[in-house]
Amino acid sequence: MDGLCYGHCSILHRLSWERNTKKKLNQQEKSILKKLLLSICFIFLLSTGLDTMPYAKTRDIDTTKDSRVLIYNDMLMLILNAQVEEVANQYYFKKLKQRVTVYLYDMNVVNAKRVNGFRGFDFLITIETEPSIGAHNSVGKDRFTFRISPLVPEKDSIKFVKFKHIKSYSIPPHLRD
Repeated sequence: MDGLCYGHCSILHRLSWERNTKKKLNQQEKSILKKLLLSICFIFLLSTGLDTMPYAKTRDIDTTKDSRVLIYNDMLMLILNAQVEEVANQYYFKKLKQRVTVYLYDMNVVNAKRVNGFRGFDFLITIETEPSIGAHNSVGKDRFTFRISPLVPEKDSIKFVKFKHIKSYSIPPHLRD
């Protein structure tokens, strides 16, 4: 390894000397120099790629600062909020005899996928939220799945697909009826 490094270093030294004397490198020296530069680039790309892997594995959205991802997420929650709240009220009104509220900031995407693969405009999205009554008293945890597609005949190309009640929370006595 030391001989290889010494050889590369001597080529670099000769390159700078020959640049000054305006002589040309032979074909073997050019080949070694290209390999050296490619190796350095590869090591650099590999090391920076490893630093970003933990970020790529996380799916959380940083809500402490504004970003393009957060803007898109918030727009999607705004578009879906009315339908999420409508479905939540169909479920909870039977039990509580009052309407629930679904707050935009309390809606989280738990799954989003393209149905037709890359660049297909047919999506399934699952939202998880905790509908509330009164002053932010959560009554439960629920998941809502929607299909968003130009193939959907419903309003705004959004179709409600599935509701799943995950967990019920106790309700304060003064809010029960």
